[in-house]
Amino acid sequence: MAQDVPFVGGAVLHAAILGAFRASGRSFDSWCAENGLRPGAVRLATYGQSRGPKGQALLARVIEAAGPEVVRTAYLERLKSHVSDLKDGVA
Repeated sequence: MAQDVPFVGGAVLHAAILGAFRASGRSFDSWCAENGLRPGAVRLATYGQSRGPKGQALLARVIEAAGPEVVRTAYLERLKSHVSDLKDGVA
């Protein structure tokens, strides 16, 4: 399950969540609207800038909505790519 990956908030996680929504034909913004949430508040959680209990609960909620396994896979692939870029001196 996705819980075995210790997600670290940031651009990589946010992009993985956006990609998971897109892969299912939905959007991050529409999910926020459907759930009465401000996209900016959810974005703070995905970027790790809201780390308290409410932020953690919101992060878990958005990951669950996006599809935990899809988020996990995208997150790990993006991390691998980022590490590869760092090794190659690209980033």
